[in-house]
Amino acid sequence: MFKWVSGAIERLENWHQQTVVARWPHRPATTRLLILAIMALSTLSILMNLQVRNAQYQAWETYYSDDAPLLFSTTDAPYFLRHASSIKKGENINAYDSIRLFPNLSDNLTDAPANSSLRSRPLLSVVLAYISGNADPVKLLHSANKAVILASALTALMITFCFGAAGYWLEGSAAAIGGGLSVTYLARSSIGRIDTDQLNLGFIYVIFGLALFASKANSRVKCLIWCVATGVTANLFMWWYGKPELVVLAGIALIWLLFCLQRNLVTTVTGSAIFLLIADISITNPLDSNYLKEAISAGDFIFPNTFQTITEIQRVSFPQILINATGSIEMGLVCMAGLLIFAVRHPMIAVAYGPLIAFGLLNFIIGNRAIFYSAPMLWFGTAFLLTTLARFIAHQLAGDQNAEQRQKKGQFATMAAASLAIIVAWLNSPTDYVPQPSFPRPTLEGLVSLKGAADPQNAVIATWWDYGYASMFLNNLPTLHDGGSQTTPTTHFVARALLEQTGSLSIGTLKFLSTKGHKDIAASNSLRELETAFRDAGSDPSPDLYLVVTKQMVGWMGAISKLGNWDIEKGEPTQLRGNPDGPHVHYNPMNCRFNGYPRNLNCAGLKIDLERGLIDGQPLLVGWTHTQDGETLRRRSFDHDADQAIQIVQNGSRITAYLLHRQLYESTFNKLYYQGLIEHPSISLHYDDYPHIRIYRVDGMPPTHANKS
Repeated sequence: MFKWVSGAIERLENWHQQTVVARWPHRPATTRLLILAIMALSTLSILMNLQVRNAQYQAWETYYSDDAPLLFSTTDAPYFLRHASSIKKGENINAYDSIRLFPNLSDNLTDAPANSSLRSRPLLSVVLAYISGNADPVKLLHSANKAVILASALTALMITFCFGAAGYWLEGSAAAIGGGLSVTYLARSSIGRIDTDQLNLGFIYVIFGLALFASKANSRVKCLIWCVATGVTANLFMWWYGKPELVVLAGIALIWLLFCLQRNLVTTVTGSAIFLLIADISITNPLDSNYLKEAISAGDFIFPNTFQTITEIQRVSFPQILINATGSIEMGLVCMAGLLIFAVRHPMIAVAYGPLIAFGLLNFIIGNRAIFYSAPMLWFGTAFLLTTLARFIAHQLAGDQNAEQRQKKGQFATMAAASLAIIVAWLNSPTDYVPQPSFPRPTLEGLVSLKGAADPQNAVIATWWDYGYASMFLNNLPTLHDGGSQTTPTTHFVARALLEQTGSLSIGTLKFLSTKGHKDIAASNSLRELETAFRDAGSDPSPDLYLVVTKQMVGWMGAISKLGNWDIEKGEPTQLRGNPDGPHVHYNPMNCRFNGYPRNLNCAGLKIDLERGLIDGQPLLVGWTHTQDGETLRRRSFDHDADQAIQIVQNGSRITAYLLHRQLYESTFNKLYYQGLIEHPSISLHYDDYPHIRIYRVDGMPPTHANKS
């Protein structure tokens, strides 16, 4: 069977050689001049990537000072930084994880054997711990940002290597610039983006390049050595990122290439087995990924999937894929045309490298975060199109000249076209892009203030999951959830606590989460039973809770309400009465004139009677509040069966009126953040830097228990 298939492939290759390759403008011979050109353009691609990240670094230098908290451009950055700090301090991973998703992990890790293996840590954190002088947060972040700059150079080199394996080093240099500086990748590999993405792109491309080199080896021994190198690199990538499905695709490409190019059963089987054994791939079911689920089951309940609210995994249209990867739809079509021509010239390699372009299509499954994997492949298409066209024109102009002259003209044409491709890639890249910090400095300063002020043995941070990693890194206190646990039941109930109308129920919910956790949630048979447990927990002892509310959470309220307004028994959104957005509630700014205030307002044609709670004569308002610098200045309630409210927010001399749904208006979040209203004796204001951040302390020992003791 193998011989028959191998023979069929050989016949197809012979046909392809005669009908396509024989008529194709041949690639230039490897001369000293060509090698110099390859080195020059490869170096240029590295320098261009370095220059952009270094310019970002210089811009971010203005954010740093010795006595200020650190800034980063991804919420995951402090996760890796804290791991690096933990390694430098000699801690084991049990201690690291014990304060995450509190208290759900602490019980399991207390009796677990200490794990000090570096392999249990992210490889990025291991590298950062190695290159950083000590565990000081400022020095760690400086080292991490320098690592981002270095990673951009390595990525450019790895991409060039991938296409060099196919014989197209010059075109690979253009792909390294276009892919490394594309909108979709630059946003994920810039200064402050301390994350695995800074080298994910390079890892994938170098693995595919190694697989091609293995299949092109002229002896079995060399082939197997290349297979070992491919497996080792894949193993490192698994440690770096831990996504086996990506390595599986590279493994399939290796098997295909070995089968087609080596045409030896022993070599194919042996090389594939070596790769799979060394890569150490764990088999997973891709259909079981949370990316594909709208809801997540846990016990008898069905919880909303937080992934549905994360911007970077939202799907975009196919035209937007081209824009994100190449800068424009037109440029994207040119890239695809070049790839089609490449597939005609090198069908076997095109099939093997197919996953690199197919990654972009994962947008329609796991969202737009995978588009950047396809960017270098697209830009290689443009470079291949230009160099092929240039050689064709050069050969036509050479006419009847001898082969040597034709070869020289083709060589110069190729180098010129590759240089043009680099210029086109550079001009289509957002080279002036500078990322914005994920969190404002005042917010991080608030989180830093908790270090030393709260007892690490008797305190838990309660806030939205985006702040989880940052809080643990800056104050080393337990948190209820973070970026690695946002799909758990905790996130839904934190959202509910923020939206609750009574402070006692909010406190009870958060206390339950900080003491009982997921085990008691799973043991409950109904939502009614859980709500009773929440109320009871409000009067029980617990760790002190530090409830953090911020200005950013105002903008996140759409996502928070989507997750909080969810029926966990039916597994569907809760539709709010009188709310056109169903489960979503927002702060909707209105364009108002305050001439008649405080008796009335005129907002975009709507006549609002603030004395009687009327909108255009209808009793539609449940109330209104005027706050000034985070304190309630005026407040009025109406006995209307209504669903809307108005909140007038005055910060300094700036005043804005918002129309909001009753749920949001009466929510614990709104009262604590905007109005500064404390409605429960256990709550006290711990830290106030309004409008950026407010931190409230919830006494873990309720007054009733304190009196009894």
